[in-house]
Amino acid sequence: MADIMDSWQKIQQGAKEAERLINQGQYNLSMVKTRQTLEYMAKSLGERACIVDGDLSDIIDQLYEGQWITKATRDHYHKLRMIGNRAVHEGNDSPTDANQAHHILSQELFTFANEYLHKRRKPASAPPTVSVPVSRPKGNPGTNPNRTKRRRRKKKAPIYDILRFLIPITCVILLIFIIRALIPDKESQKPAQTTAPTETVTDAVPSTEETYPEPTETLPPETTAPPLIYKATTTVNVRTMPSTNGDSRILTQLAPGQEVTVTGTYDSQWTIINYEGQDAYVATAYLTQ
Repeated sequence: MADIMDSWQKIQQGAKEAERLINQGQYNLSMVKTRQTLEYMAKSLGERACIVDGDLSDIIDQLYEGQWITKATRDHYHKLRMIGNRAVHEGNDSPTDANQAHHILSQELFTFANEYLHKRRKPASAPPTVSVPVSRPKGNPGTNPNRTKRRRRKKKAPIYDILRFLIPITCVILLIFIIRALIPDKESQKPAQTTAPTETVTDAVPSTEETYPEPTETLPPETTAPPLIYKATTTVNVRTMPSTNGDSRILTQLAPGQEVTVTGTYDSQWTIINYEGQDAYVATAYLTQ
């Protein structure tokens, strides 16, 4: 018993030292200390389980196979072992890993103190036994079994109460449906009023008014009067104005027999002709058809 308490003190001191190192920011040393504390815990359980040979990984597996620790504890032990190995061999200095290792170690310290610390040593030849919880009725051994049956009946009573409440309601609902199915509705017995659709027929009344085609005014085709062609009887001047004054300029002279197009008559002395697209004036006395 003294050896067990000494191991427990080392385990507690190791956990406190790991926490102190985390607070100081020495994460690598904290993870190394956590692994040492795990070795104390595993070897302490291994001595009571008569496990002598093997490294830390083998001891953890043998403790689980011998049912000294649970599967969750085995997984936590291996997790702490791997974190510690990385800290020792790879120089891991991660604060996340250090805090995770300390958190897992705190959980397993609680489990170790409450479940494994006072566990008795099993004989070496005895096979592992599995404890199966047996449900026993509460109360004194001399409790009347009829009273237990009454309690069980009381537990079932709410179900019976619900059934007793639902069955009459179900019967009433079924009865209502049957009555409604057998007795036709009053409104369905009334003859249906059929209203013939009213059609609006409009007789086509022939119109008495006679329609006559509108007279179309036929206009005679426009006829363009042929241009009047005159000839000069002698050499004559073509002027811009019907005058021989200085304001009237001479545009050209017509040779005898030269044809011109007459567009109109200005007066009895002057005739209007078309000269290069504009009106010009020639003395009427010197033109003939």
